[in-house]
Amino acid sequence: MTIYINGRFLTQPMTGVERYAYNLCKAMARLHQPFTVVCPKAPIHQDYDVSDLTIVHYGIGNSHFWEQCVLPFFFIGKKDYMVLSFTGLGSILIRHKVMTVHDLSFLKNPSWYSRTYYWYYKFMTPLAVKTSQHILTVSEFSKSEILGFYPFLKAENISVVYNAIDRQLFKPQTSDLRPQTSDITPQTSVPFVLCVSSIDPRKNFVRLIEACQGLTGAKLYIVGKYNRVFSQASALTPQTSDTSPQPSNIQFLGRVSDDELVRLYNQAACFVFPSLYEGFGLPPLEAMACGCPVLVSDIPVEREVCGDAAQYFNPLDPTNILHTITQYLNNADVIKEKMRQKGFENIKRFSWEKSAEILIQKLKEIEEV
Repeated sequence: MTIYINGRFLTQPMTGVERYAYNLCKAMARLHQPFTVVCPKAPIHQDYDVSDLTIVHYGIGNSHFWEQCVLPFFFIGKKDYMVLSFTGLGSILIRHKVMTVHDLSFLKNPSWYSRTYYWYYKFMTPLAVKTSQHILTVSEFSKSEILGFYPFLKAENISVVYNAIDRQLFKPQTSDLRPQTSDITPQTSVPFVLCVSSIDPRKNFVRLIEACQGLTGAKLYIVGKYNRVFSQASALTPQTSDTSPQPSNIQFLGRVSDDELVRLYNQAACFVFPSLYEGFGLPPLEAMACGCPVLVSDIPVEREVCGDAAQYFNPLDPTNILHTITQYLNNADVIKEKMRQKGFENIKRFSWEKSAEILIQKLKEIEEV
């Protein structure tokens, strides 16, 4: 069976789902699993090193139209093949495919998304699921969500292939290796709390900012970029008057480079992740890999991903968010090293090679049927 990968993601900036797709491809290549990535003719985005990948450019455009209507023509006349889509929808016209459902947040809370995005995925996702030979997802939590929303599926139709981190990139920096200056973080003796996430309603920035207005002796830095698929571009401040100034202890850094992100993880007093809903939630693991203590929402998927390596708070309660952050900062001298070590131990559960091995084994099973 010849394996092809839907490579549309390579024409887009590397965010969460693109990072998942890219790292699975790289891990499969390291495991010497042959495959070909079929890409639109648009340029490969600069975020990706594809020197070790076999890539074929095909068709016109690089939108959902390419994925749904152009890509299927590539497979006319081909036999004994499988198409893998790692970032979401696969073409409903391709029957020999394995697709990935990262989460169903658009069904869980439609108000988080633009109407166009919601209706497109509400209509297309079940069609893509029904026309797939197997489904991948990124957590046991997401698997249970998929089975709940799409009861025509059976548990054996879905495999959990976890996210992981690039341990060559996300790692502790010893003090003598840390840059003395930063393009983004001002040199200050005031510690900072770090939050890394896309800027969208389900990430719960409103309550985090409300909480951190009461934070004393520390700042909050938020790394992330707004994505137009979400319904609220300005859901970043509590519902106060339009003329209310941004609190001086809160700073938005926008999107940063991977090198800068690693620097921030290493320099932060702690990392906070207040999300209301995730399919997995990768930034807490990135923070742990850098030795940054992690405080996260007490939601099922974060319990699954972080285990006992994080401290948990109620994401619906700004007072509890503030209390958890303050309690950590006040006791950091006592508990920081213990949390760091638990974090290092926790991330051992996840690796791209382990995930790629699960995927390769599943492909072998499909081929044998």
